[in-house]
Amino acid sequence: MDAFSTPQRIVVGVDGSTAAAHAAAWAARVAARRGVGLHLLHALNLAGAASVLSRLPYEEYRQNQTKQAEALLDELRAGLLREHPGLWISTEISAEEPTETLVAATRQAALTVVGTRGHGGFPGLGLGSVGLRLAAHCRGPIVLVPAGDRDEAAAAHAAPREEMVLGVAAREPAEVVDFAFDLARELGMSVRAVHAWQLIPPYNGYYYIEPSVLATAAKGVLNDALAAARRDHATVECTTSTVCATPAAALVDTARGARLLVLGAHRRHLPLSVGVGSVLHALLTHAPCPVAVVPLNRRDQS
Repeated sequence: MDAFSTPQRIVVGVDGSTAAAHAAAWAARVAARRGVGLHLLHALNLAGAASVLSRLPYEEYRQNQTKQAEALLDELRAGLLREHPGLWISTEISAEEPTETLVAATRQAALTVVGTRGHGGFPGLGLGSVGLRLAAHCRGPIVLVPAGDRDEAAAAHAAPREEMVLGVAAREPAEVVDFAFDLARELGMSVRAVHAWQLIPPYNGYYYIEPSVLATAAKGVLNDALAAARRDHATVECTTSTVCATPAAALVDTARGARLLVLGAHRRHLPLSVGVGSVLHALLTHAPCPVAVVPLNRRDQS
């Protein structure tokens, strides 16, 4: 019987890649700090292999893949336990496709963690297909952890600080702000809330709305979005920044050296869309730190 119920566990998707190992290490640190269990999940995608192996010994392939997965999970679990001796870690092997397996896991897990790219990626690839699809369809909060090469590039520009960055859009749902403040309290971090605003292009040399008016309105939007969370989490230090820039540029710059960047999903499942908004897509590709994506309780907008 599990020592931790499913909603108390942090699930991490692993596939043997370096990026997945980074994600597992990050998830283990968070699980140890929060006092919850860690669940290592590996998906074999046997249905996809079956069509390729129609004339080959499928059962032998399944057994070999299962043994390799067991060895991978045992080795990873042992390494994590050396770093966190008291951490409760379980493992699971799924026969299903990776994204389907992880999306199902997000429905019940406290948090689901993956690397930004898997074993099919290459150095310099910012975001793999599984990470993108998971961000587009997750039903619970997820964190995408950058691969090592992006970590090293970020470290060269800024020293890590015990702070998470919260991106606040206009009319940001309360569940996104509450998630950030709850996690900051549990991990002993401060919160830097950022709202980006942009000038309305001038016509005939004159602005339709003066920049000073827009800047004042942006501060009001940010303070209103944070008011309840600040009241309910008085012990969490919170600073605010309103930036005249595109949201993606403002957040990438502010997140340098931060431990985590938190965003609402704000998904649009429209024809020809990739399932995530342009800001989230840009940040998953270029953010210099792990990115938490919080899906909204309401149905995805169409």
